[in-house]
Amino acid sequence: MNNGSYIPNFSESFDVVVIGGGHAGAEAAWASAQLGARVALVTLSMDTVGQMACNPAIGGVGKGHIVREIDAMGGLMGLAADATGIQFRMLNASKGPAVRGPRCQSDRHDYAKWIQNALENCPNLSVIEAEATDILTEQVGLAGVRIIQKNLTAEGDCATSNTAEGDCATRKRCLVARLS
Repeated sequence: MNNGSYIPNFSESFDVVVIGGGHAGAEAAWASAQLGARVALVTLSMDTVGQMACNPAIGGVGKGHIVREIDAMGGLMGLAADATGIQFRMLNASKGPAVRGPRCQSDRHDYAKWIQNALENCPNLSVIEAEATDILTEQVGLAGVRIIQKNLTAEGDCATSNTAEGDCATRKRCLVARLS
């Protein structure tokens, strides 16, 4: 991705602001942009957008149905897994259908680059490399996000995403709210 502070030509006012470029943040930004919203995805580092964990598995017994639902709604995870997969397997194939689960092992670096490229080329989506320092509020509710460089206002929704291990220390807190 672009190593500058910002992807060029972004406005300061968006319909949706997403903080964090992990799986949930990338999907939220992608889905909002596909619906025609003007979206800002704020991330500390553009190089970590779409980054996978040490075990680069997509799917499995517990998460396989969620991946299929995301894919059915036009999300990125299934497309990226198909494009970067190095092993595809049905877990528990000898057991009953309730415990079977499709799993893909992806090349974690290719997966992240694929997600970054998809977001970078998505209309209505600006990826902004900055630290979100505050959630801006008004009497009616959320109004936007303050980043170190400037304020980004959200006219419609303001959303932040987290990962399973996210917490205050890693600056990945979960907040999703609809503005009035």
